[in-house]
Amino acid sequence: MLSTGGRGSTISQVPDSLERIVVVLPNHLGDVVMATPALRALRAGYPGARIEGVIRRPLDGALRGLPCVDVWIAHDIYAARAWPGQLWRRWRVGRGLRGADAAVVLPNSSAAALLARFTGAPLRLGYARRGRSPLLTRVIPAPREGGRFVPQAMERYYLDLVRHLGCPDRGTELELATEPAAERACEALLAEHDLQGQAPLVGLAPGAGFGPSKLWPVEHYAALARGLVADGVRVALVHGPGEEALAQQIAAGAGVPIADLGGDAMTLPLLKSVVSRLSLLVCNDAGARHVAAAFRIPTLVLMGPTSLAYTNLNLERTRVLREPVECSPCQRKVCPIDHRCMTRLSPGRVLDEARAALTQPDWRGSVDLELRA
Repeated sequence: MLSTGGRGSTISQVPDSLERIVVVLPNHLGDVVMATPALRALRAGYPGARIEGVIRRPLDGALRGLPCVDVWIAHDIYAARAWPGQLWRRWRVGRGLRGADAAVVLPNSSAAALLARFTGAPLRLGYARRGRSPLLTRVIPAPREGGRFVPQAMERYYLDLVRHLGCPDRGTELELATEPAAERACEALLAEHDLQGQAPLVGLAPGAGFGPSKLWPVEHYAALARGLVADGVRVALVHGPGEEALAQQIAAGAGVPIADLGGDAMTLPLLKSVVSRLSLLVCNDAGARHVAAAFRIPTLVLMGPTSLAYTNLNLERTRVLREPVECSPCQRKVCPIDHRCMTRLSPGRVLDEARAALTQPDWRGSVDLELRA
């Protein structure tokens, strides 16, 4: 197999047989889910290899149940706040992976490439980003125009990287699996909140790890919940640990019965099972939208500060709602002005879209936006 790469973009031979491959996964849930096409291609290219996924401990469980990874290595590198502690933990994780034939670095950070370097793998593949090329042995040019990085849908971005190992393209569809224990826990949770009837079940996922600029206002979520309940729809708040206060504000502001399915008990396996049973998900531009896309659940994504160019694939059942303001997308974590990209996205507009998704058999997502943003 031939691949373009190496320092200085030389042509070099990819080994015909890689018996042990380490994959360094991204640090955020959405990016991890968008890496599944690349993992599927890697498995197809090296069906007999032992593939080990290196992932942040909070994300452990996101991809469990998929056949593309044999072993998951969950780390707590970022539990250390100072960089010396993180460096030590990164070295320890890397040293524990000695003996691998190859390390595939999906994130763009130098820290991820350094972890791969610590594995000692003779083949270390990654994009040429952020001055980290000396840490890699197979450096792939990142997509650029006029010297500037060109954003791509992350599914395609990761998939294009592993194709430099000769892996076949097995499509860009997202893929997740539920687990038996989580399915049982989900059944019990839905029964506890009396959510097992025939009426549509709409999940509201009001959080976003990126920063407050991604958050649709709590009063808007509360107004949406009131409208949905008035329509006879069951509404549930779906959120992770640390987002309890946000959920409580929405429930209090709505003034109508809303089930709260989040908190410390909302593990990623349980989140997958809950989302897979929804009639509709309404969420910010965060990880839950990609979980829903993997299970083909109709989804409304409330998007403001971020660019769709990174996520403009797998929109068959996802409709993106945003306001045409002059400052969006800014990619800022905190809005320096009045957060107009999100506050101007009215609850009435979202409610109308939710009604359409719940009642129109031919409803579809924003497929006209795929690969065009």
